[in-house]
Amino acid sequence: MYISKTLGRFNLISNEKRWQVGMLMPDGKFLSELWPEDEEPDIDGVPPSVILEMIEKRLNSYLFKSDRDKDLARIAAYREQAEQLDDAWARAKIAQYERLANNLRCYLVSEDAA
Repeated sequence: MYISKTLGRFNLISNEKRWQVGMLMPDGKFLSELWPEDEEPDIDGVPPSVILEMIEKRLNSYLFKSDRDKDLARIAAYREQAEQLDDAWARAKIAQYERLANNLRCYLVSEDAA
């Protein structure tokens, strides 16, 4: 489970920057949506089930969006696995933070400071 947020130009015709929030799903497909630069989405510590809701809400906010029905169907299918996705995400985050904590221990003056 990989969740990302990137600020960039996603329309070659425009110089306008937008935020892209996306998730690489277990089936290998990437699901993402864009937000205006001044509406930066907060995804820090947010589980996949909530990211799916954010993307779905954004999709539904458009008057017209090609492939909306296809993307909403994918979200519905992923939502059936939301508990497992959140569990896998949480386990990966815990392991990531444990590795970071272990890597930082060598910089402590004494082990008692931890």
